[in-house]
Order: sequence, then C-alpha cells, then structure tokens
Amino acid sequence: MTDSIDRVSEELQVYIDALEAQCDEDDNEITAYARARNRVQGDREAVIARQNAEHAKIDANAAKMLKACDNRDSAIEWKWGRLIQDLVYQKTKGGKSRFVDTLFGRCGFRKTPERTKRIFRDGCDKATSLTWAKKNYPSAVRSNTTEWVVLSELPGDCSEIWDKKTPPTDKFYWTPAKKEKNDERA
Repeated sequence: MTDSIDRVSEELQVYIDALEAQCDEDDNEITAYARARNRVQGDREAVIARQNAEHAKIDANAAKMLKACDNRDSAIEWKWGRLIQDLVYQKTKGGKSRFVDTLFGRCGFRKTPERTKRIFRDGCDKATSLTWAKKNYPSAVRSNTTEWVVLSELPGDCSEIWDKKTPPTDKFYWTPAKKEKNDERA
C-alpha cells in the first residue's frame, strides 16, 4: 500500500515541480504550504481508495463465508432436526421442563400463542375498507397526512375483513451455550 502512495506522491511531485518553475519567487512559502497540503490530500485520497477496495473484497468474502455457514446450518437441520425434536419431546414429555440443557446449548420447545390476523375479503382492499369505515365505524379511521383504517379497531362482524386464527403451537428452538467471562475466544 505504501508503494502505491509513494508512486503517486512521486508523480505528483514531478507535476508540481514543473508548475513551480513558472511561479514567482515571492510566492515560495505559500507554494510550499499548498504543495505540502496537496501531498497530504493526495495521500489521504489514495488511502481511502485502497480502503474502499479492500472493504469491498472483505464484504464479498464475508458474504460467501456467511452463505456457507447458512448452508451448513441447513444441512444439519435437514439431517438431524426432526430426530432431535422427537428426542427432546420424549425427554421432556410429562414434566414441567420444556427444554434439555447440554454442554453446547439448550434445545427445547416454546409455546407460541394463538394469533389472529385480519385479512381483506375478496374484492376488498384498503380503499374500500376506508370507505366502509367512514360510513359505519368512523372511530377506526386515523388521519395524519393520509387517512387509513386501523383494522384491529373494526368490529368482528365487518363485511370487509375476516379474522384468520392461528392455533397455539410448539416451536422447537436451540440456543448456544453461554460463554464464560474468562473464555479467551470470546
């Protein structure tokens, strides 16, 4: 990196020396100051350009490495995921605990709550629901710069939307083991 900076500095110096030959003697100190600042600025721009090039290479390499990690993670899940879920379920069945601790982390199940999502009926959209809400349920209409309908405030018997309910489920999870404070790799 310093070789390219030195080469650029030398090229600039040759150009600046040629310009100095045409200057007046009285402007020596001003010229020296400007030349010094110009050299520093040239060096700064060369370093920034090199840094940007290196960052682009590092980012591309990191993206490839992260993609490889994601692929390995997917392969592990494909190979052992369902088997481990069944083993953890068998181990925790009938007990209070819903997880198993290992040296390398915790595997278990989390209960996801029942969810309700409001969905527009066929042929309806935001504009038609806004028109319906203005007529039938104006308290659900909000306005700052534009008007919109707060779907959660519409009544359950609204003809424009329907509620899609998702039942509660058990979701399998794995969390890595906590690193010790004295762990040198942390």
